[in-house]
Amino acid sequence: MTKTILTAPAKVNLYLKIVGKREDGYHELDTLFHPFPALSDTLEVTETGEGCTIHCADFDLPAEDNLIYKAWDKYAQATGFRPGLHIELTKRTPTGAGLGGGSSDAASMLRFLNTHPDSPGLEHDKLNALAAGLGADVPFFLLDGPAWAKGIGEILSPAEVDLSGLTALLACPDVHVNTVWAYKAWSTRDQSTYLKKSDAFNLTTSASGNNRTASQTRVTLFNDFEEVVLPEFPKIRETKEYLLKNGACGAVMSGSGASVISFFKKRETAQKAASVLNSMKVDSVLHTFS
Repeated sequence: MTKTILTAPAKVNLYLKIVGKREDGYHELDTLFHPFPALSDTLEVTETGEGCTIHCADFDLPAEDNLIYKAWDKYAQATGFRPGLHIELTKRTPTGAGLGGGSSDAASMLRFLNTHPDSPGLEHDKLNALAAGLGADVPFFLLDGPAWAKGIGEILSPAEVDLSGLTALLACPDVHVNTVWAYKAWSTRDQSTYLKKSDAFNLTTSASGNNRTASQTRVTLFNDFEEVVLPEFPKIRETKEYLLKNGACGAVMSGSGASVISFFKKRETAQKAASVLNSMKVDSVLHTFS
């Protein structure tokens, strides 16, 4: 039996603008994805038997409902390559946090299948199309760096984002935000009830004054979903406010929530903020960009 260890890193959205809604019900996006390697799921893949079975100590989910299984099945349908696999899944990326954990798991499986020595392999465009059929952000996880995404998230362009010297603090309140609800809430919101505000928050123009040379590139932090999510989930709003008041030169909710990504010029300041958040029962992960 051959065993392979796969890692499935999380992602964060540094910018997310909802451009509009399509006739098929999907929303058009303009978003900047960035990998967050400090938080990753692990897939231990054993080649044995027939079919695809998945075990996860933290979730009791039928394999057929898991994106990993769906990736295996869709790839088999497209190529005829259907290896017998058993997968031990270790989840570290929380669900309902806007971090793409399930999508990253699926992309890791697709990459494993496509590079397997017995696989016929798919060309990039075909693999990308298969990934997009599993989820809008799955194609991003087939890349190795930040990218601008348009359409429903499947039209990708590599992005130059220099965060060197900054320490990122990813805060994950114990809150689950349903993505379907978030899109519906944004589409049906009463715009007159929301205050007009700038649609951009720049790391280089932080109102806190902690902004000089924060990043080597102009990084805009913005998320349309905050307009509807923060009023409904005060724990997320309080987390973001705490970060901005305690040394972060920028902070924004990732995806449809509930996680908040923030950036600090000093790792020590970020560590102090993380310690306080943990005492508030808000999980956090640090990552310093080299």
